[in-house]
Amino acid sequence: MTEEADEVWSASELLARVLRGPVKRRTPPRLRVFFLRQLRQCGEVSLAAKRTGVPLSTLYRWRERDAKFRRRWDDILLQRRQIVEDRLMAIIREGELRSVYHKGLEIGWRRTFTHLASIRALDYLGRRRDDEMSHDVSRSDAAESAKKPEESGT
Repeated sequence: MTEEADEVWSASELLARVLRGPVKRRTPPRLRVFFLRQLRQCGEVSLAAKRTGVPLSTLYRWRERDAKFRRRWDDILLQRRQIVEDRLMAIIREGELRSVYHKGLEIGWRRTFTHLASIRALDYLGRRRDDEMSHDVSRSDAAESAKKPEESGT
């Protein structure tokens, strides 16, 4: 009788193990994928790194060494930036709806236009884009001056 109870227990334990699936190890490729998912969700590199549990220095080292990882990272940040720009343009165009209260009760809505914050945010995004382009080797002044002697010689 005790042997049958042991067999039932081991069968249920086996079933539980099978349903849990294999143990997933925290390998660098899996961590990269997890980081990119977190980056897509939150849009902040440092927050995505914290959620992933990988140090920023490791992420930037991976970014430097792996062109595919760097390209996916940049694509995600570009998508996030486009979403933010679209939202800001909608706020500029349509304004924001705010509740109007009277004696503690909500009595209606008022549309407000706050251009200053939106313009500052767009200016900030534009400056960041210009800085990134100035660090791009193909668009730098040194690359342009290196091309000119070749063009004039031919």
